[in-house]
Amino acid sequence: MPNKKHGHIAIVGAPNAGKSTLTNALLGQKLTIVSPKVQTTRNSIKAIVIEGDTQMVVIDTPGIFIPRQEKILERIIVKSAWQALRDADHICLVIDATVGMDEENIRIAQDLRKENPKITAAINKMDLVKKGTILEIMAKLIELGFEDIFPISAQTNDGVNLIKKFLCDKCIHPEWIYDEEQITDAPMRFIASEITREKLFLKLNRELPYALTVKNEKYEVLDNGQIKINQTIFVTKESQKSIILGKNGAMIKQIGAEARHDIAEIVGAKVHLFLFVKVKPNWMNSVENYEMIDVEKLPKQ
Repeated sequence: MPNKKHGHIAIVGAPNAGKSTLTNALLGQKLTIVSPKVQTTRNSIKAIVIEGDTQMVVIDTPGIFIPRQEKILERIIVKSAWQALRDADHICLVIDATVGMDEENIRIAQDLRKENPKITAAINKMDLVKKGTILEIMAKLIELGFEDIFPISAQTNDGVNLIKKFLCDKCIHPEWIYDEEQITDAPMRFIASEITREKLFLKLNRELPYALTVKNEKYEVLDNGQIKINQTIFVTKESQKSIILGKNGAMIKQIGAEARHDIAEIVGAKVHLFLFVKVKPNWMNSVENYEMIDVEKLPKQ
């Protein structure tokens, strides 16, 4: 294809603004995990979107918030989000229309413009609010210096094609840098653990998901092309382990079945997924438990 080009677009914003949903909508399939709970995304993940002659590398970032100094996990999440901005050619700020321009979104918008004044704004969840609310958010964004503003609904795809075309125009570097069939640069073993973590987020009560992580112990492609995966779910308390297992193991069986289905869809092969739950009280304060993060660049406590 003549005149191939590529670029990196960072999708940023407050927790639960719909960044992962927008990333999946731009890609046209599910890649990054989504749940109604905030701070679902813990790492920046790249989705490789092909549109005509353009290869757009979309960087789905964790939500930006003010981390507590004593919480390593929170510091890693925010560090990952800001680090992604340095790798991007253009930034798309996602605003949750149901929240509007509150103090947090105003602060994020101002901080982003200090880093890079060339930012696009996407007002997401437009289907959940009245038109007047959208106009109020647009007026505040214009006051903050934004010129390119797109009302969208990533969930229903309204406005997604328009912003996709706009962001593709921001990709100006020659040639493609990934194979045409590739949808991410993240290792498949990492994507597999993220999918399992998503199912845990969706199935469990409000607080428990933040006290767990999923680690791949084995990711093996068998001779027949099928994939065998062993994953350990780490929690901080024995009582949390019981919740994940459920009565007679019913909960973990359901989580495993749903995760296995989604992983198989992405890899295009039969998946054998084995889940184990272990109690590790201090896993949240141990940096080696976080994949895909450059821990050397973490801010000091």
